[in-house]
Amino acid sequence: MKKYLCIIALSACLFTACDPKPAVFELETKNFGPNAVVSIQSSENNETLKAENITNGNQTFKINIPKKGYAILKTQDNENKEEFYFYLDKGSYKGILDGAKSNTYPFTAVPTQQGEEFINFYKLKKNMSKNLFDSLAIAEHEFDIATRSNIMEKAKKVDIWREKKHQSELEEIKAFAKKYPTSEATIFLLNRFGRADSETKKYLSIFKSLDQDVQESKMGKKLFAEIMQANQMMAGNKMPNIEGETPDGKKFDLSILKRVNLVICWVSYSGKSRKNNKVLVDLYEKYRHQNVEFIGVSYDKNKDSWEKIIKADKLIWPQYSDLLGAKSPNAKNLSNYNATYFFLVDKNGIVLSNNDLTLDFVDSELSKYLAGRK
Repeated sequence: MKKYLCIIALSACLFTACDPKPAVFELETKNFGPNAVVSIQSSENNETLKAENITNGNQTFKINIPKKGYAILKTQDNENKEEFYFYLDKGSYKGILDGAKSNTYPFTAVPTQQGEEFINFYKLKKNMSKNLFDSLAIAEHEFDIATRSNIMEKAKKVDIWREKKHQSELEEIKAFAKKYPTSEATIFLLNRFGRADSETKKYLSIFKSLDQDVQESKMGKKLFAEIMQANQMMAGNKMPNIEGETPDGKKFDLSILKRVNLVICWVSYSGKSRKNNKVLVDLYEKYRHQNVEFIGVSYDKNKDSWEKIIKADKLIWPQYSDLLGAKSPNAKNLSNYNATYFFLVDKNGIVLSNNDLTLDFVDSELSKYLAGRK
């Protein structure tokens, strides 16, 4: 009998432990159009966990087996799209989803401390960015109604305010990190912001302001590695060594560098790279006799294909590859796995320019550094 009761008790414990309690969303939804949709997405793999038509009223929906972790609530109402970060876990989420107040965080009550941290973040964000959002909205409206005579002026104004918005977002994360140094949400927010390669110093400063436990978390260690990776490619640092060989078996040597050098990270099977090659060939002819060198670094795996495109596209500047594809240390160290990617170095391999250096600006950047301007 005792054995039987033990089995019942054990079964009950196991059943309770495995009880898939849902995440329940109880939202007041209003001011959305007839085809508006709300969805919940995992931030880890962008999997859509739930999607519902917005009904404008007291709306309830569930995720029956929520996977604990960072997630995104998204709304789409015709062309209007918004997204908000939160922490998904079992329990009750309450709030207001208002299509007329798209910048207002929807959750007012959440089941976990991690969720409360996002409520605090969005409160801080609202206080810091209200005037900026208003100015951006005005600029975007003026651009929408611009005439042919002033459209370029209005587009430039929108770009300025959008960049100010990006910079404000980083300042908001910085302020949140200072106020809540024990929160891993800062790591998540920095990852989502996605500018470790162009805002490296600011990223490192924010990261160092966090508690040691946060820095040494799994997410923290991964972000720190990305920051350090980006840091070594910042202007003023010496670029990592280029691995691999030329098609005829010569290894990279700094002695080939000239006064200004354009490093081109590319792959032979990319249509974009092939289009870029046409422009680069003309640029090389323009600069090759002005103490400038181009250096190709390919992330190819097939040597025959790589050599064939070099010949077909008439790429006569030095070309290197270790033929390891995405596993190449070049891919990690030089361009953070981006191809195509451009940066400039001097005769000693010191990085001159790499932040947002697109093919459109290569010509002007080469001229600038040849003229001795920084």
